[in-house]
Amino acid sequence: MSKPEDPKPQRRSSPDEPRTVRTREALESGLWELLRDHELADISVSALCRQAGVHRTTFYGHHRNIFEFAGSVYAGVVDRLGTVDVDQRGTGRTVEEINLLYVDSVRRILQHTKSEAKVYRALFHTETFLGIMAVGLGRRFLLSLHVWQAHGVVPRINLEAAAAFLGGAYASWIEQWVLSEDDDVEAWLASLVYLLPQWWPRVGYPAV
Repeated sequence: MSKPEDPKPQRRSSPDEPRTVRTREALESGLWELLRDHELADISVSALCRQAGVHRTTFYGHHRNIFEFAGSVYAGVVDRLGTVDVDQRGTGRTVEEINLLYVDSVRRILQHTKSEAKVYRALFHTETFLGIMAVGLGRRFLLSLHVWQAHGVVPRINLEAAAAFLGGAYASWIEQWVLSEDDDVEAWLASLVYLLPQWWPRVGYPAV
């Protein structure tokens, strides 16, 4: 993998500004297009900006290099796939129904990361992507812990600490999945129960 480009000074603007949103969307579309025919390590900032119709100065106003940008894009995909539509107050669904939703979200993440394994392998070889994934997954676990707390499943624990621990473990688990030659989603999914607390509902996980 080629060496990431040198960091440049960054100028921050609100991510909600219409121009910022349009620029982000253009860069993401450009990245997807370039990845059809190129390895991530072979894509330069200049090439991405040409594809997206964005000035390099604008790019460096928000990102240090192509790997940081791609990492934010792919971490965002994983975060969206991990989104589960449940009421944190614990209403509307049973424990079994909720856990089936969580299992399906993990399955989607495994399928996606394996289908994009080349890109994820490159990202996991950077110094920051594993940490970015761990933080994002930790946030997802914290939301799920609040759901389980509302259902009376969670024992008396520090939810933030538990979520951080699970997010880190889960990120490493996904990294190993991506780096492996294994493509059996259901078998890998079944192995997740060994990373979860004993009180976590097992409903919906493949037999182990």
